[in-house]
Amino acid sequence: MLTVSNDEFWEDVTPVEFGSLPRLQDAVTVVGYPIGGDTISVTSGVVSRIEVTSYVHGATELLGVQASLCVWLILLVHCYSC
Repeated sequence: MLTVSNDEFWEDVTPVEFGSLPRLQDAVTVVGYPIGGDTISVTSGVVSRIEVTSYVHGATELLGVQASLCVWLILLVHCYSC
């Protein structure tokens, strides 16, 4: 949890508003840092599963949403001229 010593920090801050939870087959866009990546990734797909999932780091259970997404591999080829 984030705490600050001076309440002025929160002045003129607008809280983020999230929409409703997706349902099965809803189109979604996922933004994050995939395992093994150093930069942000954005991809789209559809919700294929919604279930309560155990999280080891939080020792709790939270709602998990699984989405079927296309993952594109990009091969960077360096061309060297003689």
